[in-house]
This record gives sequence, structure tokens and C-alpha cells, in this order.
Amino acid sequence: MRPPHSRAHSGMLITLLAGILLGCQSTPPITEGYPHQQALRGHTKELVLACAGPPLQEREEGAVTMLRYYREAPLLEESMVSSKSSRPTVHHGCWATVVIQHQRVDQVRYRFVPSSVDASNDCEEIFANCPE
Repeated sequence: MRPPHSRAHSGMLITLLAGILLGCQSTPPITEGYPHQQALRGHTKELVLACAGPPLQEREEGAVTMLRYYREAPLLEESMVSSKSSRPTVHHGCWATVVIQHQRVDQVRYRFVPSSVDASNDCEEIFANCPE
């Protein structure tokens, strides 16, 4: 006979593994549809750096430069208030990749983490100080 707490541990382990598997599934990046994402097209790398700050990663591949940014949701956003208490919601964030070709922004890609949550507000916030 198993101790009573081992069933709870098994349940938590299954939930954790399912979350990892779902989080690792690849979804295509979102390349259009949000105001800041569209407004950056045609701007220079210097403007992006000035308004969004330094990226977490910068990579050059021939004539293409990619700037990668990440923003997580604020902790308060991850707690949903109900009538008498609050309950946690899914921790989420957004990767934004700025693709620069010929010295100009060609496209901006958003990838939500996890993909099941619309974290577009997190990516849009990265570029909130950029001109529209």
C-alpha cells in the first residue's frame, strides 16, 4: 500500500511533465496583426535599439540581423481575482524577434510562451516607446 502523499506527488509529476511537453510544442511565430509590430517595419536598427533597448540576443547571418527580446507578464497579471480570493493563472511571456535586412526592419515575429496563451500585450510592451 502506498503512502497517501505519493498519489499527490504522482499527480503533480504528471501535470509537470504534461506542461513541459505542451510548452515544447512548436507553433509558428505571429508575424502581423499588432500595432507596434507593424509600425516597426522600415525603421532602422538604431531606432529599434533606442526605443526598445538592448536585445537579449543579437545574431547576424549574412545580410540579415536578428534582435531577440523577451518579456514576461507582471506577477499581478498572473493572479485572477475572484469574488473572495485570487487564483493563479498560467505564467506567460512573449519572445519578439526583429528581423533586419538591408539596414531596415523587414518583419517582427512574436512567439507566445506558452503558445496557448495570448501574450501579445507582453510583446507589444517591449516596443511601447517606439514611434508608431
